Amino acid sequence: MEAFRDLIRGWLGKALLVLLLVPFALVGIESYFVRGHAAPAATVNGTDIPMTKLDKALEKQKQEILSGMGPGADASRIDMAVLRSEILRNLVDEELLRQDAAKSGFLVSDAMISRMISEEPAFQENGKFSPSRFAQVLRSVGEDPATFPVQAKERIAQRQLMSGIIATGFTSLNEMNLVTRLNNQKRDIHVLTIPAMHFVGMVQATDAEVAAEYKQHPDRYTSEEKVTAEYVALSPERFQSTVTITQDDLDQRYAEKLKALESNEQRHASHILIKVDDKTKDADARAKIQAIEKRVKAGEDFGKLAKELSQDPGSAANNGDLGMAGHGMFVPEFEKALFALKTGEVSAPVKTQFGYHLIKLLDVQKAAVPTLADMRAELETEVRQIKAEDAFNEAIEKLDATAYESSDLKDIAKAYQLPVEVTTPFTLKGGDGVAANRKFVQTAFSDDLLKDGKNSAGLRLEDKRVVWLRVKSHDKAALKPLADVTGMIRLRLQLEKASAMARTHAENAAKALAAGKSPAEIAAAEQLQWVDFAAVTRSAQTPSADIQKVAFRLPAPKAGSWSADAKPLGKDFAVIAISAVTEDLTPLAPEQRQQLAQAQGTMRGQQELMDYVEYLRSKAKIEIIKPEKN
Repeated sequence: MEAFRDLIRGWLGKALLVLLLVPFALVGIESYFVRGHAAPAATVNGTDIPMTKLDKALEKQKQEILSGMGPGADASRIDMAVLRSEILRNLVDEELLRQDAAKSGFLVSDAMISRMISEEPAFQENGKFSPSRFAQVLRSVGEDPATFPVQAKERIAQRQLMSGIIATGFTSLNEMNLVTRLNNQKRDIHVLTIPAMHFVGMVQATDAEVAAEYKQHPDRYTSEEKVTAEYVALSPERFQSTVTITQDDLDQRYAEKLKALESNEQRHASHILIKVDDKTKDADARAKIQAIEKRVKAGEDFGKLAKELSQDPGSAANNGDLGMAGHGMFVPEFEKALFALKTGEVSAPVKTQFGYHLIKLLDVQKAAVPTLADMRAELETEVRQIKAEDAFNEAIEKLDATAYESSDLKDIAKAYQLPVEVTTPFTLKGGDGVAANRKFVQTAFSDDLLKDGKNSAGLRLEDKRVVWLRVKSHDKAALKPLADVTGMIRLRLQLEKASAMARTHAENAAKALAAGKSPAEIAAAEQLQWVDFAAVTRSAQTPSADIQKVAFRLPAPKAGSWSADAKPLGKDFAVIAISAVTEDLTPLAPEQRQQLAQAQGTMRGQQELMDYVEYLRSKAKIEIIKPEKN
C-alpha cells in the first residue's frame, strides 16, 4: 500500500485517485462493463482515441488555463486549435505507452486494485470502507465509473514502464564535473541600456505614415464592444426563514438516516473461487465447487481450502480473505448471497460471470443507531436546508417562466421584492462585480440577449445566487475616427523609429567593444553609464533573467577586453557585456556528488523517455482524423 500511496502522490495525482474509486471485486474487471462506441479523434495502431476523450481533456485544460488567468479571464485569448493539437498529441503518446506496456508484459492484477480500494483511507470512515464516502468522492470529480477499473490497471502498468525507462538514466563523472563547473561559474556582467526615448525628438511621423498605419492596422484603433446589463439576483438564504418544519418532516428524515446506516453495514468475508473460462467448462467448475463444499461441510478449515484450491489470485494466498466490504463492492449475485448469511455460515455455490464461489461470512459490523432526540438538532438543520433548497428551486422555475414571458425584469423583481441592479459597461474580457463572472459575460454577449433583446434564464453563480439579466445598452466595436487617434499613432510610429535608432546604436557599440574600443569611450559617446554586476552566478536574482541568458551565452573574453552583444529590452536596446569569467574548481562533497548524479540521471532518463516515445511514434501507424464540419 505504501507503493500505491507513493504512486497516488506522483504523476497521476488526483486523476489516478479518481480512476480507483470504483466498487468492483474478485476478478475479470473488464467483464463488468460494456464500452460504448464514440467517434474517434485519432487511431493508434488500430486503436481509437475517442473524440469524447479529447473533448473532455480539452475542456478541462481550457478551464485550468482560464483559472490561471485570474479575474477577467478571456477565453478568446486561448488558441483552441493549438491547444487541441497539443492535447491530442499527448493522448496519442499515452496510447503508445499503454500499448507498449501491455506488449512488454507490465500487468496489474484485478485483485490488487480491488484490495487497494477497500484499504485506501480516502474511501473509509472510522477505518472502514464507506459506500457513502466512496460515492461522495466519486461525485465530486464528475467522472464515469464505468471506465475506471480498466484505466486504473492500464495507467499503473504504463507508469511502471515509464519509471523503468527513467530509472536507466545515468551520468558520467566527466559530465558531472562539467555541469558542476558550469553551474558554479561566475561572470562579471556590464549593461549599457540605450533608451528609445533618447531618440524620439530626432524622428518624426508624417501624415502619410499616420494614415498608412491607420489603414493597415485598423484593429489597433478599434474600440472594444461593450455591454451594460441590468440584472436581478436571488439568493437561497432568502428561503431559510420562510420554511416550516413539522414532526412528520423530522420523522421522515430520521427514517432516511436509519436506512442509510443500514446500507453502511460492513461484512467481512472470505471466498473460494473456481473459474469458468476457456479451459474449464461450466459443468466441470460446478462439480469442483460442489466437491469443495462437501469438504467444508465435513469440517475442513475453510481458509486452508481457499489457500489450496481457490483460483482468485488476489485472495487465495490470504486464505480467501476479502476484507471488510459494504453494499456495492461486489457483483449482485455475490452480494445477495453474502448479505443473506449469518456470521460463521458458508453459502451454497454461487454462480457469477467469473465462475462458482463458496462464501463464508466472518464478521458483521453495524453502525450504532442514535435516537431521534440525539439527532434532533441535526435533523432540523438538514430538513430546513432541504426545504429551503426545494423552495429556491421552485422559485427559479417560476421566475424562468416569468423571464421568458416578460419584456423586462420588473415582474421578476416584484415577485420577491428584489432590486433591479445595473452593471458598469464591460467588454468580453469582463468587468467589475457580477460582470467579472465568465458565465454572466458570455450570457450578456449571447445572440439571445444582444440581438433578440430577451431576458436570460436563471444563471447560477459560484456563490449560489441565481441571476436573470438583460442587455440595457450595447456599444458595438467601431473603428475610431482618425482624428481621435492621430496623436496615438504618431507617438507609436515615433517610438518604433526611435527604437530602431536605439538598436543601431547598441549594435554599433557591441561591435566597437569587439574591435577594442574602451567601455568608457562608448558610454561617453552615448552619454550613458554602464551598470556593473560582479561575480554573477546562474541562480542570481539580478540582473534580469533575459540579461543573464545573453551574458552566459557570450564567449569568454580575451584578457583586457569584453565580449558583448546587443539585445532588445522592450522598445529599448541594451549592450550586454562580460569582462571576466571565474571557474570554481572546488571538488564536490560525496553527498553533493550523489545528489547531482541523481538529479542529472533523472533528467537524462526523462529525455530518454521522450526519445523512446518518439521511437514508438516512428514505428506506429497513427491517423489523426479531422473533425467533421457542420
